[in-house]
Amino acid sequence: MAKGRLPITLLQGQKAAATTTYIDALPINVSGVVMPIMGADGFMQEQPGLTLYGTAVSLDRGAVWNDQFQMLFRVSGESLISVSETGAVTVLGTSENVITGNQAAMPYSFNNQSIVIDGRWYLYNPADGARWINDPDVGHPIDQIWVDNYFFFTDGDYLYHTDLEDEEAINPLKFATSEFSPDRTKGLGLTTDDKVIAFNRFTIEFFQNVATEFFAFSRISSRTVQYGIIGTYCKAQIGGDWFFMGGPAEGNISIFLLQVGTAKNISSRTVDAFIAQYTEAELTYASLETRVVDNYPQLIVRLPNEVLMLNLKIAEFAGVERAWTILQSGISSGNPYRAIHGVFDPRRAQWVYGDTLDARLGYLDDTVGTHYEEKIECVIYTPLMYLETASVDEMMIQTVPGFTTTDDATVFFSMSYNAGVTWSTEYSLQYGAPSAYGQRFGAYALGYINNFFSLKFRWVTESRMAFATGMLTYG
Repeated sequence: MAKGRLPITLLQGQKAAATTTYIDALPINVSGVVMPIMGADGFMQEQPGLTLYGTAVSLDRGAVWNDQFQMLFRVSGESLISVSETGAVTVLGTSENVITGNQAAMPYSFNNQSIVIDGRWYLYNPADGARWINDPDVGHPIDQIWVDNYFFFTDGDYLYHTDLEDEEAINPLKFATSEFSPDRTKGLGLTTDDKVIAFNRFTIEFFQNVATEFFAFSRISSRTVQYGIIGTYCKAQIGGDWFFMGGPAEGNISIFLLQVGTAKNISSRTVDAFIAQYTEAELTYASLETRVVDNYPQLIVRLPNEVLMLNLKIAEFAGVERAWTILQSGISSGNPYRAIHGVFDPRRAQWVYGDTLDARLGYLDDTVGTHYEEKIECVIYTPLMYLETASVDEMMIQTVPGFTTTDDATVFFSMSYNAGVTWSTEYSLQYGAPSAYGQRFGAYALGYINNFFSLKFRWVTESRMAFATGMLTYG
């Protein structure tokens, strides 16, 4: 029989689901890179690892790089802390200052670092220290921004702001509401041209500063968008773009990009299935973050039991179905990505993170594949492929060998003949060894194929790995 060749694509995996449908088999801790190479449009690369550089007080609740003070602030447990570029932690305020609660909103002005958390408002500056602004007119804010020399708040019902003359004071006459519909305001944002964004449950409204006597802002009625967010921190900005998790009044909860007058869905059926596992109450405390790694903007969606990442460049290049990844720590699906509240620290030129499990402070490290020296599991899948009654003689995948730092660079390879419902016994394949730049990654005599099949590659190592295009030879 004449030999045939079948290309192997790694950018998008596929499998069957229990709902009698086909869905994407999302990679774990691996994402695409756009680069024409060896006949392929790109390759799959393991995400950077996490390396310890400091210890905070407790679990992380929020962070900001304050460019005015040239300091990295974090809320750690019940403390406001600053973190030096070497990881040294200084406690600036503790539970004596009533810094408690869940996630924190942390805008800053020319004079103060502000913290809104658990319905309370705090300010900090080096001269006055950390203090709770225990003014009845503050109410119980849930979110806050800084705009046009005002601290601007929402408590879910009202919009209000500080005085121009005194940024620690709030006039009870300077209150307004988001009026397009009676849905509650969930959070706040700011456009690149200083328009306030009121993220409501089913609508998004915009306000501009018109310097009126009491409440200084006026609603821009022509810009209202009939989509909203599910929770206060289910929104994130990168560049001039806002992303959010929510939806219209009559629609499923999904992931969207805010646009002029509307919102663009950037989710996928598979991601929406993850979201649909949860009730609205459970999703209230979900959150979105953004970061840029190697000039690749990434959106991180933290669900109650999963963390998903959207590679925005891959989404633009190849579609959102090929751009989503599961992020996890450890070697099982019950260990969501532990790094949280990433902030780019210009002193280190690195993304630095708090932790969901303990008081560690870490940074993204592209030289390792571990999380704090603990190995993690990485998985990539192929699409479903078809061979009509053929024997697979050889499989070869293009890799980047020789740059592994240890001899543990082993990959486990398996096959499925029922669309990913079950998998064969795993083969152990050697990805490479230090300085072995010419090593080939492949397997031989893989057996007889009746029709559709797919491949899975899984590894748990200390080194980062990358996989490009591949080829099956059959006869």
